[in-house]
Order: sequence, then structure tokens, then C-alpha cells
Amino acid sequence: MGNPRLEIQQLKVRQIIDEYRSGLLVIPEFQREYVWKPSQAPKLIDSLYRGYPVSVLLLWTSDADVRARRREPRPARGRISWLIDGQQRVITLSRVMSGDEGIEVVYNPDEDRFQLANAATRKDDDWVKVSDVLDDVTYRQMRRSLPEGSRGQKREAKYEQVRKVLDYEIPAVRMIDHSFDEAVDAFTRINRLGVKLKTEDIISARVAAKHTGFIFDEVVPFVAKLRNEGYSRLNVMHLFHACAFVAMPDARNRTPLHALTRAEVSTAWKATKQATEAAIALVRNQFGLINMDIIWSGALLVPVIAICASTSPGDRDEQGIAGWLAMAGLRHRYSASTKTALDQDLRACRSDDPIGKLLSNLRRDEGGFGAAPSDFKGAVNDKGALFALYLACRHRGLHDLLTGTPILLQANIDRHHIMPRAQFPERSRPQADTLGNIAFITGGANRQIGAESPDVYLPKVSREVLRSQCIPLDERLWRKSSCEEFWRQRRELLASAFNDYLRKMLPGRRVDDA
Repeated sequence: MGNPRLEIQQLKVRQIIDEYRSGLLVIPEFQREYVWKPSQAPKLIDSLYRGYPVSVLLLWTSDADVRARRREPRPARGRISWLIDGQQRVITLSRVMSGDEGIEVVYNPDEDRFQLANAATRKDDDWVKVSDVLDDVTYRQMRRSLPEGSRGQKREAKYEQVRKVLDYEIPAVRMIDHSFDEAVDAFTRINRLGVKLKTEDIISARVAAKHTGFIFDEVVPFVAKLRNEGYSRLNVMHLFHACAFVAMPDARNRTPLHALTRAEVSTAWKATKQATEAAIALVRNQFGLINMDIIWSGALLVPVIAICASTSPGDRDEQGIAGWLAMAGLRHRYSASTKTALDQDLRACRSDDPIGKLLSNLRRDEGGFGAAPSDFKGAVNDKGALFALYLACRHRGLHDLLTGTPILLQANIDRHHIMPRAQFPERSRPQADTLGNIAFITGGANRQIGAESPDVYLPKVSREVLRSQCIPLDERLWRKSSCEEFWRQRRELLASAFNDYLRKMLPGRRVDDA
């Protein structure tokens, strides 16, 4: 252990989120309840957006006993840091950037205001998800959809200012190479001066510290591997939930990782990695997806990992899992009360009929099981419905509009506006961003079709390919003047195809048609 010292640093928001998600920045109590109210999230983002000061983060960085026994210590920048004060802000920032787990913050560039999403903002095209603005891929699509002229330029300038939130520097005090007793003493003194630190937070740090080597040597590389494969939405906290299930699969309730021995955690983690790989293979096989671009939350894969860990490949109902995942995605399962819903579903994974119990939980909480045309009435940034749209078309065959070839396991899939935005007056172009107007085609086809009107290019497409994209066959609807009726009929086709998909995946289970 080196000389104890304090370092005062400025950490960019993007660095904090990245280290938290990757496991380099660890909350001492892995399973601690998230206590901030969702209404605090827009206020935090607004403060960063306007450059207002926010409270200092407090971190403890130490090799602890595990690292002291290593022959060649790791470089300082690769060591684990324990986040003792500031965890509510860090979790909130991570969830805002993901746009999931109960924290969906939206922004109105005309009003220059942030708030939580609600039914009104979801129907108003002037409100955009902050997670979409912060996501590089989605933001590039947003920029292409901006209106022309000064209005579009003003909006882009506002969005760029929102994106600067990622470069906001939050002050952090880092205690380096202090002993645990010194850290406890310092934390206790701070607590007495008014900082709301709990004794259990500090005790948890001691318990968690014994797993430091496990996190750096095993967790961090695996999370990095997942990120490289396009599964960045599956973060370290999701994997800890799954690992806790794997460690005690027969327990009635989840056992926190800090309550287990190092041997128990290591054994469970090995099984969790294997189950995660199986879950990813399931996503690829059942959905033809190579990444999580249109699976909106990593939390959705936690029950899938749990089932893969507790069943052999031969006994695994992969179609049933896919059916549940499709509906859970459409209904934004875990978008609110994440911990409660996830704990309920992990308990379901322990039952004799995990798929049946998961479906029961979903039906009970959502009031039904099946898609309605209205589910596809929202904007293209509704990733839950976008996933369902993709599955509906894939169930019908999903062939490229231009080449006629199947769309499967490809990275260059674009979301194509069937009725191009350019056909609409500038101020009404956002209405073209409705889900009913979106088809999935290859990037090359998207560029070649460009802004052609559907009554020009769709007659060249075979009826079979049109049916595979759930596109109405009545050519009278392929004109801009008939767009509303075209979208209405397409929403009906999408809902019908999605429900047929559910029946195929879940034979014998009731699917509710609208």
C-alpha cells in the first residue's frame, strides 16, 4: 500500500457513467435500494445543462488486502474505486442516459425545459428523450430529421448544448491508499458534519472490498467484452442481479453478493457468464439481432440469464422466453419500480413454470397480453414499440424493399421512412416519424431510395416483400394525401402480425387482440 493521500479531481459525466457501468466505479452496497424520487432527475440534468455546481463525489481507492498480495500491482488508473457519497446522482445519470428503469427525462428545445416523460409529452413531437440526444447513433438520426432552415438550426444548437452535459466536470475527492480504519474515521467525521452517510454504507465497503480482485479481474473484462459486442445496455448492476440469483437459485429472495464468500461469488459468476452468453445466443437465434440497438433495457435480459442459468439447453423453452421478452419489451417492463418488478420476475424464474409465471406477472401488471394498433401510434424513439414492429415484420418474413433479400443478423440495418419526411411541409415533418411509417431496410437500399415517394418505388416491389414489411397493398394509400389512412391500416397489420408471433412463440397461452 502506498502513501495515504487525497486527490481532488474533475470527472466528466461520461467518464463517471462509463466507469460505473463497467464496474470500475462500484457502489459499496451492491443491492442498496435506489431512494431518489424520479422528479429529482430532470432537476439534476437541468443543473448540469446550465453549468450550475453540484455536490462533490466522495471516493475511496485502495488496493486493500487482495491487491497487497499481488506480485505486480496494477496501475493506479485501473484500480477499483468505491463510491461512498454520490451514488444517487451516479445511478440517476446512468439511468437518464439509458432512458430506462423509471427515469425517462425529456427536453423541449423551444421551452428550453426538462421534465419527466408523461402521456402528454409522448404525444408532442416538440419533446425529445434526453437519452436519444445523448446517444450518438440515435442523435445522428435525429439530426437528419430536423426541419430545414433557422428552426432546425436553433434546435440543433439546443441539442448540442444538452450533449455537453456529458462533458460537465463534477468535482471528486478521492482518498487513495488510506487504510480502511482511516477511511471509516474520515467518513464518520464527515457524517457528523452533516453529510448523510450511513454506517451500513461504510461497513458494506469493507465487505465489498474483499471482492475487489474479483471485480477487476473478472467482471470488468466481461462487461467490456459485452460492450464491444453491442450489449452496452447490459451493465454491471444487471449482471450482479443475475449473479445473485445464480448464487442462490433455490432461495426465496435474492441474496446480496456482499453476503457471500469469495468462493461462492466466483462460482456464481462463472455460471452467470455462461448464462449471459446463452442469453445473447438466444437473442441472436430467436430475433436475428446482433446487438441491443432496439432492445431498450438491459434489465430485460436479467430473467433470460436467470432461466438460462437454471435450465439445460435441452430443457430450455427458448421460444417461450422470446415470446415473454417481446411482450415485456413492448410494455416497457422495468421502466418503473425496477427493483420490485425484477425481484418478482426473478422469483418467477425459480418456479416450476418460469415462463408461465413471468407471463402472469406481466399480465397482472399490464392488464393484458397482446398488441393493439395504438401501440404503434407513437414516435420512432419508442424503442419498446420499435422492437415489436421489427418482430411483427420479421414474423412475416422481413425482406429488403429494394433487393428483396432477407434481413437477418446484419449490422447495417436502417430505419426507413416509407413516406419520406421531405414530402411534408417543414413544420409538419415530425408527423412522419410515427412508427407506422417505419420500415427496416439495408443502409444501401435506404440511400438508393432516398426521398422517392412510395407511389413511385413501392409498385416496383413484389407483393411478397410488401407483406413481409406489413405494408398495405392498396396502391391508393401510397400517396402523401392518404398518409393517415396508410398509417392506420399499417398499424392494424403490425398488431395482427405481432400477436400471431406471440401465438407461435407461446402456443396454448391466451393472446388478447385489440
